[in-house]
Amino acid sequence: MAKNLRVIPLGGLGEIGKNMTVYEYGRSMIVVDCGVMFPDSDMYGIDLVLPDFSYILRNQDRLKGILLTHGHMDHIAALPYLLREIETTIYGTPLTLGLVKRQLKEANVLHRARLEVLKANETLPLGPFQIKPFSVAHSIPDSVGFVIDTPVGTLVHTGDYKLDETPAGGRTTDLKTLRKLTQRGVLAMLGDSTNADRPGRTPTEQVVGETLDRLFAQARGERIIIATFSSLLARVQEIMTLAKKHGRFVAMAGRSLTENVQLARELGYLDIPPNLLVENPEQKPKEKMLILATGSQGEPRSALNRMADGQHPTIKVGPGDTIIVSGGTIPGNEEDVGRMLNRLFERGANVIYGAMATVHVSGHGSQDELRTMIETVRPKYLIPVHGESRHLHVHARLAQATGMDSDHVFILRNGLPWVTDGQRAWTDKPLATDDVFVDGRLIGEIGEIVLRDRHRLSQDGFVVALIPINKRRELVGEPQIISQGFVYPKGAEALMDATKAEIKRQYKQGAKNLERALEDFFYHKTQSRPVVVPRYIQV
Repeated sequence: MAKNLRVIPLGGLGEIGKNMTVYEYGRSMIVVDCGVMFPDSDMYGIDLVLPDFSYILRNQDRLKGILLTHGHMDHIAALPYLLREIETTIYGTPLTLGLVKRQLKEANVLHRARLEVLKANETLPLGPFQIKPFSVAHSIPDSVGFVIDTPVGTLVHTGDYKLDETPAGGRTTDLKTLRKLTQRGVLAMLGDSTNADRPGRTPTEQVVGETLDRLFAQARGERIIIATFSSLLARVQEIMTLAKKHGRFVAMAGRSLTENVQLARELGYLDIPPNLLVENPEQKPKEKMLILATGSQGEPRSALNRMADGQHPTIKVGPGDTIIVSGGTIPGNEEDVGRMLNRLFERGANVIYGAMATVHVSGHGSQDELRTMIETVRPKYLIPVHGESRHLHVHARLAQATGMDSDHVFILRNGLPWVTDGQRAWTDKPLATDDVFVDGRLIGEIGEIVLRDRHRLSQDGFVVALIPINKRRELVGEPQIISQGFVYPKGAEALMDATKAEIKRQYKQGAKNLERALEDFFYHKTQSRPVVVPRYIQV
């Protein structure tokens, strides 16, 4: 009896982040990427969002290994959490594995993984799967996509890519090799959809270099501070080269940036001129300094945000500073970035960001590049991945505009298996998958109900009702009301007195759900629904 190939996205569909895809055939399973998603602004207290690993944990005896396309957090940062539960082999390019190794070591789970380097022009056999990597241009060096040969046909997993002919990292998307690897035909392609709604082509990284060169010249006599992603090493290389050209020394502010630069330098991915880096920027004239900092997303503890707040221990910003924010704002971070920019302007700095100059370009291909990839691979089926729902649907329309049949394009969601026997394709019964929230040391204990309560607390506050009762559970005194974030009790004596009277009335009538009764009471009185916590005190 013929076996079917199943492709199951566990993350990255209908969202930006936590990319993770399962491929399985018979008793064998491989996973591509294992990333996190950063929380939306209404996910109060949440640090990270993980994919739901349940299916992998239930089938870990079938897992042949995890393949990584590149070293961005949305593709690798969930590995420390998964490796608490399983042991496996992880395959990636040297830089990607270097970044992974550091994360696993910090999480004390490095001993649970075997790290194997993917070699160019070599095929990696994993059970019934034959894996062939190909280079892609992205905003971090050493990025790859995969051609995956299976018993029922060949699949292409593009990873994140753009068709940049002059990338700062030096590696273009290798369409020539991709054509060679797929000359027998492609059953299906899982294609990056992040910029599917952007017309034309994504600008080349060279444009950013030209803009920075001009801004450096204009900032003569001022200190320059640049914030960018710590993993955007191609941009870091460009900045180092321009700093040398303009006679500046470079200091770094931010642990992740410092560690990434050190690792990339050790592996040969960064070429930093001798004597360019300095540890103490105070030892050099301000007009000769360039400070490379974390914080392009307005992260609360990042170097640039602390400068904006005046809380950085050594770097004080103000007039005479040119600050360049060289990083696109991730959806959900707009408010944080806006507040940070406002504070930097208020300190008198000359601040330049994306709306003012081309100081950042995306690492993802736009519509023309997506069409070119489809026309290069010529898949029988297309599965748009890596994007919110609108990106997936627009990618599907682009495919149909190139001549693909609409019933050969599958818009999936996380947990929905795509199944094929090589001739036909269909979707199967969806898996039950839930986002897994990380809050400090709590992993998975925070669910939708808790988030809903946190949202209500942020909107309407809470009320604690202290209700004195005797051993027979009879009310024996006056209830006390404690309120936070709802109303100030001293300014709302009438409401507090009415609340006490309502508690007595509900208690006398034998109310079975005093919490709900008080919520309804407050809504009737104030049009707000604070979180209500009744507490009985035996006296």
